[in-house]
Amino acid sequence: MDRHILQLLQAGVTSVSNLLLSSYKRLGLSDEDMMLFIHLLSFQQEGNRFPTLQQLEERLSMSHLQLVRVLQNLLKSGFLSIDEYTDPASGIRHEKYNLEPLYSKLAAFLQDDAMVQVSAALEQGWSDPTSLYSHFEQAFGRPLSPIEIETMHLWREQDGYSEELILTALREAMSVGKLYIRYIDRILLEWQKQKITNAEQARAYSLRFRRQSST
Repeated sequence: MDRHILQLLQAGVTSVSNLLLSSYKRLGLSDEDMMLFIHLLSFQQEGNRFPTLQQLEERLSMSHLQLVRVLQNLLKSGFLSIDEYTDPASGIRHEKYNLEPLYSKLAAFLQDDAMVQVSAALEQGWSDPTSLYSHFEQAFGRPLSPIEIETMHLWREQDGYSEELILTALREAMSVGKLYIRYIDRILLEWQKQKITNAEQARAYSLRFRRQSST
């Protein structure tokens, strides 16, 4: 292969989240929607924040009417927005496609899905440590670090927390959007101080705490 052609093929990469690729169908997005998002992301990484319909048509195998319809549906359903920004160099106002709504919906969907998984685990009573780790990875949306795994090991072996209590603490952290091990550790420590040993006591304590905080 010609070296120049090979260099062109290797130049520039559009990075797309694997979580998005594996979840967009469950979010209710079509293949057309996803391809449009990928091309909008590609344009942004090239420095073009607001490609024209003609520029998009040149890359997508959609008719003009199809492209307009897909864009309108995404804007209407809240997966995409068009924002204004001011160029700091020229002071001129421009428009741009904002892809953050898509990622916000994805994050909310993954959190809800993880909550369902944790609730199911609490009902079934997991006893396998690897299953406990997998629920944390599902909630965090990534593999656990060695430090996080060691912390969870200490919860069980040194602190004596039950899996039920650990999963309840995870669910509590998820409900307030603070998904990190240190915060969950603080929850468990507070429950230990309050002599809380099971999920029912933990839920009652959290409910009382929220009521006191709102008054």
